[in-house]
Amino acid sequence: MLKKNSVLLSIILFCFALSALAVCAKSDAQESNKDEVYYNKNGMNYFNKGYYKLIPKNKQGEALQNYELAIKEFKKAIAINKNYVQAHRNLARVYYVQKKYLKAAEQYKKVTGLDPSDIDTYIMIALAYTKIQRHAEAIEQLKIAKTFTTDETVIQKLDGYVEKLEQEERLR
Repeated sequence: MLKKNSVLLSIILFCFALSALAVCAKSDAQESNKDEVYYNKNGMNYFNKGYYKLIPKNKQGEALQNYELAIKEFKKAIAINKNYVQAHRNLARVYYVQKKYLKAAEQYKKVTGLDPSDIDTYIMIALAYTKIQRHAEAIEQLKIAKTFTTDETVIQKLDGYVEKLEQEERLR
């Protein structure tokens, strides 16, 4: 009788172990099925929570934690697809909000490398450089942006930004 119970117990434990392995395998398979869009979306959820929900409530510490989680998610998306423009753009946005302007500019430059005609991104690079007093580099980015448009209104705005930065440089 004792031998039957130990055999039965062994069978039950063996079955339990198999089911636990199946759950682990399923979990690993689910993790590997996640793509760059999934991680980018997660990153945006963290960013939005920090920026739109926590900052207005003066919960900067919690917001910063959400920004760090967002950064990790965007980096996972980029690790899967280094050419995923949206993840680079979103990573740059988080860096900019964190006042990590040089990192923001670097990520925005990656966006322009992938989507060179995105004029708004050149403006964001220029803004980031302006925040760290690198006016010459900001001006350079605005001049590059002009080469991607024939819209006179846009060109005039870009020229206006360049003129303001050049005036600021002369005053330094």
